[in-house]
Amino acid sequence: MPRSKIFLFLPIGLAAFAVGLWLSFDLGLYPERVEPPTIAGFLITPPKVIEDFTLIDQSGQSFHQDRWRGQWTFLYFGYTFCPDVCPLTLLELGKLQKILEREHLDQNTAYLFVSVDPKRDLPQRLGEYTAYFNPKFRGATGTAEELAKLAQQLGIYYKILDSAADGQNYTVDHSTAVLLIDPQARLRAVFTQHSPDTMAADFRKILELPPQ
Repeated sequence: MPRSKIFLFLPIGLAAFAVGLWLSFDLGLYPERVEPPTIAGFLITPPKVIEDFTLIDQSGQSFHQDRWRGQWTFLYFGYTFCPDVCPLTLLELGKLQKILEREHLDQNTAYLFVSVDPKRDLPQRLGEYTAYFNPKFRGATGTAEELAKLAQQLGIYYKILDSAADGQNYTVDHSTAVLLIDPQARLRAVFTQHSPDTMAADFRKILELPPQ
């Protein structure tokens, strides 16, 4: 084909391509890009897949990854002998639960406290401790190996400090973030601010997102 005809058809071809592209988007043939919402916490996009693990819940039953499926879970790592941040955080989570309950957003929501101090936090103690803050709260712990495996996946730090002579009076340094696990058992968000109103606002925005 002569070069002059090629240049003649080029603008026509580009125009046709542009019209076709516009129609594709207008008719919904291409999905519209959805920008992630701005939240006070940290939205994990795409959600982080969590490998299976084995913990023991407050009833002495095995707790695996599949226990997270089908519901949203607010997850917090700590220990029952914690003198300050753990009880304060659980109090805030209790307020969050009441907010979501009033808004009818709590039917498909769970709250799990994972102890990183399995030596002292036996199942019965975990059950009594979590129930003190809210009857919907549940507790779990595990072997040192299983706790480390789960914590590493979720970016949680903890370290048992030197104990006293009796081996019982010690403290544990640990991360203070609240994590949100989605109904596919994936890490969806991290909340470093424990204000119940702030976490509730973030959760509402996350619920409005399309499935991933």
